[in-house]
Order: sequence, then C-alpha cells, then structure tokens
Amino acid sequence: MSLLFSPLSIRSVTFRNRLWVSPMCMYSAVDGLVQEWHHTHLAQFASGGAGLIVAEATAVLPEGRISP
Repeated sequence: MSLLFSPLSIRSVTFRNRLWVSPMCMYSAVDGLVQEWHHTHLAQFASGGAGLIVAEATAVLPEGRISP
C-alpha cells in the first residue's frame, strides 16, 4: 500500500490516511461563524475519505480577517 494511504499518528491523534484538505477561503462565513454551507461542503471531503479537513481561515479579532 502507498504511504499516502497509510495511517499517520501524531502524538495522541491517528489519521486514517495522509490525504488532507487544506483551509480554503470561500467567503461564506457570517460574522466569522461557519454556516450550513460549510457543513455540507466539508462533509463531501469527509465522506470521500480525507484523513483531515481544516475549515476556512479564522481570526481571533475582526481586524485580523482578510475579508468581512
């Protein structure tokens, strides 16, 4: 089996494979909060077998955001 499809353990977390989905700025958040759109969109990657899915870029303060 390819190393890409083998499990990976980092400390106490084990990922089912090394196929990871990086954060994407889809500009669909409202006031910095995820919406139903995010759940639907990211669930497609999860059901496809991705080992880790990272949601959109986030900011601690509104001034740190790259968009409204």
